[in-house]
Order: sequence, then structure tokens, then C-alpha cells
Amino acid sequence: MENTTIYSHALAFDKIVKIVKAELPKAKIDIQDNGGLQKSLVVIIKGGFFGKFKKLTLNYRERLNPDYRLENIECGLTQNLAGMANFIAALPAKNPEIKSKFMTAVLSANSETAFIAEPGIREFATVLRKITQETNAFLFAQPNSFFRAAAGQYFVDKNFNLILDTAGNCAVQDLDVKVDAKYHDAPAENNTPAQLKRKAESEAYLTKNQIKINKNLPCVADVSDIKLRTRQEVIDRAYALLLTAVKGEGVEQENLNRAAAEKRIDSLSPREKHIFSAAELTDQERAYATWRYESLNVILWALGKTEDLKYPSEICDVSFLVGQIFKPTREDFVNSVTLKSVKEITDELDKIYRMNWACVNARIKGETPTGNLNPSVVYERHYTLNWLTGYQNAAWDEVRTDT
Repeated sequence: MENTTIYSHALAFDKIVKIVKAELPKAKIDIQDNGGLQKSLVVIIKGGFFGKFKKLTLNYRERLNPDYRLENIECGLTQNLAGMANFIAALPAKNPEIKSKFMTAVLSANSETAFIAEPGIREFATVLRKITQETNAFLFAQPNSFFRAAAGQYFVDKNFNLILDTAGNCAVQDLDVKVDAKYHDAPAENNTPAQLKRKAESEAYLTKNQIKINKNLPCVADVSDIKLRTRQEVIDRAYALLLTAVKGEGVEQENLNRAAAEKRIDSLSPREKHIFSAAELTDQERAYATWRYESLNVILWALGKTEDLKYPSEICDVSFLVGQIFKPTREDFVNSVTLKSVKEITDELDKIYRMNWACVNARIKGETPTGNLNPSVVYERHYTLNWLTGYQNAAWDEVRTDT
């Protein structure tokens, strides 16, 4: 017997039943559905004198309240998803962007199906593939005769390609995460005039810079619905990013420890704490750490230390940024900053959200991004602005850049 688990944003039981009946028309199928959150389907294929007995059990459950977020633990599935999210958050990632997108898929999963096959999954591979394809699912797998992408537990996409394993490996270039608009986006008629005006101004800016536009992208949240991080949170984040970035550049640990003490830096995220205390960084960790300068650039802009965020075609001026925050004492730095308004920050968020879509779209199609955009700079900026505006109330390490 072998098993795997299927997760989908869709409420998929009816579709699963339809697929099984179509793919296994001669099988005996027993469906148990009491109208609750849990249902099951048992498929039996009897062998002849020399044929093998085959059995497929599908144990299905769905959320009490389907959504695209995971804000409340209110049923068995949401409890399981919360544990899975914590497990994934603690894993390393050689492709942080894919990990971020995958976290979106996990938190927006609305159904779970345990796929239990006897004698093995390969006997029902066609059924499994059909289900994952038609429900845009991902799977939690472990080594067996069918799944061999990693030595331990891991996750694969609807095409059975590796999304993430416990070592942080990834074999996909992008992840197709679709969220039903009835859960996610407020109806267009509910957009305020200010939201529509902001969207139009962002699209005009993109047009001016010859950046591809997706007219179907929704408005970002209205300023009345956005709660910015507090001034203190933003200051603490600035120092955490500084410490992480200079660690990535190879500054000696003794100097880092001294700086952390002098600047009273004690708000590192779990991932940043790991990087700060590591005796030696991997290439992936070093790259992650040094890209924090781009996040620091946005944070210092939000604190009024720079007037404008430059067009995201080139990386930021690192020496200027370090001078702005490292040279003054913490007291002098704190006294010199003023957090920008929610409108200013939201205006930038709306623009970069649309730029990031253009970059993701280009990557999927194997094209060069229009407008001379630097995709990495755009991604880091989107990430940081989402954190500043409290997108889905995510902690720093769990921020997502949905497009």
C-alpha cells in the first residue's frame, strides 16, 4: 500500500467522483457522503484467476468556511494547514519566490484528499494525474515506488514536479496559484473612486515606461482598510535588514555582534536569526541576505530618509543606505525619521504590484521584462511594501507577493 495527499483550492469531491467513474468504468465504487465536511470513495478492481486485486481509497475533507486565507482554526483541515504552513516556513528555500507562492497555495487550500492505493500508486497513476490537473492541486508526497524526487517528505505540483523538499530544493520555475475571485477580490463595483484613480494613475505610469499592463488586475485595498506597520515596527525592521545584509557581505561576526549591541538590534525574524548566527552561509543564504539591501531601501524611503523610490531598473545605492542608518546613533536615527502616509505607501504598492505582474508574466513566457525592469528589485520592493501595508497580516518571513 502507498499513499499521498492532494490539496486544492477547489471544493473537489464531485469532480473527483466524476474522474474516477470516467477512468475506472468497470470498478466497483462505494461513495460515502453524509453531507458533512468529510466524504470518502472506495474503488475496488477485482482480479481474475491471475489478476491482481486493486483498491483505491480516497478520504476527502474540506474547510468549514472556504477562503483564500487561513485566519481561523475552525476545523480539522484548517488545523492541518496551519501546521503545514509552520513546517514550510521553517524549511530552507533555494528559490524563495517559489516558496512564497507555495505558501499562498497552502493557505488558500480548501480541500484535502488522502489518496491510498493498493498495491501501489502506480496502479492508479492516471486517476491521480487527472485529479491533480483538473483541480490545480499540489501533493504532499514521500518516497515510494511512484514518488522519487527526494529522499524524505516533499511537495510536488500538479505535474508531479518538485516544489520544495526539506533541504530547500526546487525543480519548478514558477507555480500556478489560482484563487477564486468569489473568495479573494472585492466586487469591482465596491471599489472607491480613490482606488480606481490610483489604478488608473499606476497604469498610466506603466504605459509611459512601456511596461506591459494587465487591465484585469484588481485595485489594491483602499487606504481606509490598510493598517500600516507602526513607526517602531518599521524602525526595528530597518535595523534587522541592515544587520542581515551586512552579514551577507561577509562582515566579521565580532563586528556584527558589536553593531547589534550598539544599535540595540533585537527584532530579527526567525530566518534572519539563523543567518546572523550561522558560522558560514551557503550561497543561497548569502544571496538572500545581500538582497535585503533592496528591502532596506524601501524601508528607509518609508521613514522619509529618501525622497523617492527610483525606477526599479537597477539595484540601490548600498553605500548611501548604510550611511543613512549606520552612521548616526540609534537615538539620532529614531529622532530623524517620519513614517510616510498610508496614501503615499499605497500609491507605490499599487504601481509595484502591477510591475511585478509584468515581470512574472515575462518569466513564465521566457521573455525579457518590458520597461527595462529588474525583476529581482521589483520582487523585493513588492515584498517590502506588502509587509508595510500589513498584507494578510503576515510576519516578515511569510510575506507573499501575489499577482
